[in-house]
Amino acid sequence: MTRPPPIRLLLWRASAALPVLCAAAAFYGPALEKTGGVWPAPLDDVYIYFGFARAAALGHPLSWIPGNGYSSGATSVAYPLVLAPGYLLGFRGVWLGLFAALLACAALLDLCRSLRRLLGRAPHLEPAAAGGGSSGWVAWAAPLFVVAVPLLDWSWFSGMEVALFGAVLGRALVAARRAELAPPARRPAEQLRAGLFCALLVATRPEAIALAAPLAVAVAHAAGSLGAAASLARASLPTALLLAAQAVTNRALTGEWSAAGAVRKLVLSNPYPTPLEKAVEVIRNLAALRVQALESALGGPTFSWILPLLGALAALDRRSRRLAAPLLVGAYGSLLLVALNATARYQNLRYAAPALVMLLVAAALGAEALARRGRLAALVAGALALAGLAAPSRWFGRQIDHFARASANIAGQHVEVARRLAARAPRPRRVLLGDAGAIPYLSGIPAIDGLGLGGYRGMPFARASVHGVPAVVELIERLGADERPDAFALYPSWWGGLADVFGRRVDAVKIEDNVMCAADEKVIYEADWSALAPPGERRDGAVDEVDIADLIDERAHRYAFPTPRGGWVVGAVLQDDRGAPRFDAGRLIPEGREQSFTIGQVARGPAVLALRTDGGGPIAIGVTVGRAAGEERVEVPERPADRWSEIRVPLRDVAPGDVVRVRALQGTFRSFHAWLLRP
Repeated sequence: MTRPPPIRLLLWRASAALPVLCAAAAFYGPALEKTGGVWPAPLDDVYIYFGFARAAALGHPLSWIPGNGYSSGATSVAYPLVLAPGYLLGFRGVWLGLFAALLACAALLDLCRSLRRLLGRAPHLEPAAAGGGSSGWVAWAAPLFVVAVPLLDWSWFSGMEVALFGAVLGRALVAARRAELAPPARRPAEQLRAGLFCALLVATRPEAIALAAPLAVAVAHAAGSLGAAASLARASLPTALLLAAQAVTNRALTGEWSAAGAVRKLVLSNPYPTPLEKAVEVIRNLAALRVQALESALGGPTFSWILPLLGALAALDRRSRRLAAPLLVGAYGSLLLVALNATARYQNLRYAAPALVMLLVAAALGAEALARRGRLAALVAGALALAGLAAPSRWFGRQIDHFARASANIAGQHVEVARRLAARAPRPRRVLLGDAGAIPYLSGIPAIDGLGLGGYRGMPFARASVHGVPAVVELIERLGADERPDAFALYPSWWGGLADVFGRRVDAVKIEDNVMCAADEKVIYEADWSALAPPGERRDGAVDEVDIADLIDERAHRYAFPTPRGGWVVGAVLQDDRGAPRFDAGRLIPEGREQSFTIGQVARGPAVLALRTDGGGPIAIGVTVGRAAGEERVEVPERPADRWSEIRVPLRDVAPGDVVRVRALQGTFRSFHAWLLRP
């Protein structure tokens, strides 16, 4: 094996570092001016990762905040663990962003190195740049493929996990090529190595499963005399074990098989829309991703076909097809998965970044495959590559400006709210917020994420936030008085029924020129939970109860509500039988539909079913218990609007495990609570 001369490698490394560092300076420089010296972070999600990294550095891996317990809310499991050493090295506060920037540049240079190896000609992956020839220029151009798309550069330097994903992707592809070319004696070890990198890809970005699966098949396809089944197992088993371990851990510690991000963000997790409405939302996401990420970002309709065409040429080439075909399947497959995300169209299309990385790498392989076919083909490849890489450049100015403005938004709002909370006297004990990372990370104040991505002692905040704000309040009601947040930092429009009911506005931070934050004003509130019941409160004479819209209680009683287009969560603070204000959440049961729950471990015998509802006009409900024949109809007269009302239904015989069904016969039944009473 001959190695390229040291001077050639040195020149290549310099030529790779130049565009990467220039691109980094182009984004960070204007952003630093906009933020007034605060290290730029165009997404608050960056600080969420910083929180996970700090917790890991302090000995609490897979936690957002020490003391909050396990959280599955970090989309990338690997990225916080890679950031954690930076915290230990002294990169604290916003300056962990500088460590993330250095890490991003190192990761991009590593991706360039992997590309140089993939674009080589020798069995041991020596680069084409080492030997010359008509395709040698492609290895020298590899760094341009990495930084040519401004939309992708925005994500590269955002402080998110995309740059790490790029480095792992390059390593996984090199490992797959090594498994293909290794002699039979070494091939099993190389196949397992490729499988481990595939698993790391998925640990870095979960939608990378769309690449990991076909890449494992490609490794097995190149197994030769080893046998396809055993080779496929070596290439795919690490990813399968990773996914299984994540699912089992999530189920054991949170009660959900899925990660919190999937529960909160996936269109399929919303119980209220019909399947057709969900399909329409996914199609809208796909259309936006196609137009904005695969067309506009790549240079517009005139030029956006060039890079996919080069990728297709790589898939047709005998030498590169085992890498290019999985890359193309992975790129478009990951976009299909991303389209299931309700937030796919927002945050500057950051969820499309992995697909763009895969597409660009496939295009580089295609340019090299075409250039190897002679001088004329090399000229065509050069022209296509030049046009495909130059076309997106017109967006550099806009993306750099957007990066700077978004960073100014985060610094001006989230970082400032953190500063003000930390300066408050007395210092808040715990703050309630919604998917906001900078506030707890920079203030040092413990927090509960009402959207559930931060996790809190296994409680289902993520799913509750999907069902509705009152369901989130029901979970807070379960906490002791000294554990409930005593401050909020929320967008009022996101948290109607919480901020305005349980909070007193004490401060606010409003920004101008908002291009990234969910609203231009974030408000700080003092909390007042006096309308909540004490945790563990029991009603006299009650042998069982179901607190409707409390997801923990619902799960314990196998509660079922009518879905889709039914069971919407509502909440209210009304007077109880003593005249005191009392909060309760419930669900709307439309006319003709029913709710049901299972009775717990109670002694068999007669009982009274007490159902709490609020004010409104006359309604009628039907009640069925267990296998009792017939449905008992109950007429409910008009009720006062300012107090809770109760419907009492005598039951002749109730046994453990009986299913109680309550059907709305006339009008919508607003169901808030159910008790099983005995004298």
